[in-house]
Amino acid sequence: MTTNTLSSRTASGQTAAPKGKSSKNRRGRVLSFDVLNIFSCFCIIWLHCNSVLYSYDRTDLWDLSLFVQVAAHFAVPCFFMLSGANLINYRERHTTKQFLQRRVMRTLIPLLIWSGVTLAWKHITGVIVVEDFRHIVFLFLTSTIENVYWFFFPLFGIYLAIPVLSLFADKKYLHWMLYLALLGIGVNSVFPYVLGRIGMGYSEYIVFPLAVNYLPYALLGYYLANARIPRPVTYVIYAVGLCCALYMFFGTDAISAAEGGLWKDLIDYESFASYGYGAAVFLLFKNLPFGRIRNAKVRRAITGISGCSLGVYLIHMLTMDNLVALTGIRTYSFSWQLFGHIPVYFIALAIVLAVKKIPRVGKVLFP
Repeated sequence: MTTNTLSSRTASGQTAAPKGKSSKNRRGRVLSFDVLNIFSCFCIIWLHCNSVLYSYDRTDLWDLSLFVQVAAHFAVPCFFMLSGANLINYRERHTTKQFLQRRVMRTLIPLLIWSGVTLAWKHITGVIVVEDFRHIVFLFLTSTIENVYWFFFPLFGIYLAIPVLSLFADKKYLHWMLYLALLGIGVNSVFPYVLGRIGMGYSEYIVFPLAVNYLPYALLGYYLANARIPRPVTYVIYAVGLCCALYMFFGTDAISAAEGGLWKDLIDYESFASYGYGAAVFLLFKNLPFGRIRNAKVRRAITGISGCSLGVYLIHMLTMDNLVALTGIRTYSFSWQLFGHIPVYFIALAIVLAVKKIPRVGKVLFP
């Protein structure tokens, strides 16, 4: 949900595509990444409407819920990758001080505001009982105010790493970005998964410290956004992504059945399947011909809606909870699992667009 966009030039300072074929607009936005931003936001809401998955039961509704989880799973990885693609080369546009200030104003301040709004609402409705200020801090730091706000904590970690990574935002260092990402995925994700499946223990100190947590996504995003990847390699990445998605579905289904409960390893966002699936979708959107869209109004609409994604994310759970409360919709149903995210997304989007028009206030609530 990064609010920044990729510069009109790559890290090497050369244009990323021949004139007339680029999906960038005059402001340097990459239209394909704006579309991916919108689609990912839409799919994240689909994931959050998918509450059946965590109440394991061998029913058709649970199978549908697992399908939704896998179909929309790429969205979170793609958001992290968009942050890397859009921000690692920030030195082309801003100083480090400006970069950090923008992150505070565009992400941290809105998070604090909407955490406060959400906490107030849940306290009034009796969902959360606030004890004292220390308790409020605890609720915030543990994402108890709103569980889906967990996303911001690894995102802030990526932001703090970017000033160092930005020193290598040059074409000649691209292969080192890939090296860090792949080594992080291999040591921190593939290695423990394989040993876990064969029942072999290993030391907890076997980690690759330069690319832990969700940082490999940012590195992959920057690499895939700037590298010229040959067509055969592109097809291999697509095939790997498809295999990861299929393994995520059938592996989770089979092992969950064997263990009698939801097995989460493959649907964890640090799993190798998540990395492969997310990278394939990211590259697919990069390569889709959105640059052929010449209608200025359409391009502006895409850019404007993309700029609302952070705000939509911040309020979509409040929107969903109130929609369900007001309408009495059954969330444990086929219709909700398949279509519930649609009204939630568009209602939240309409609210964000309306609030953004309020002078001064709008830019603080939804930068």
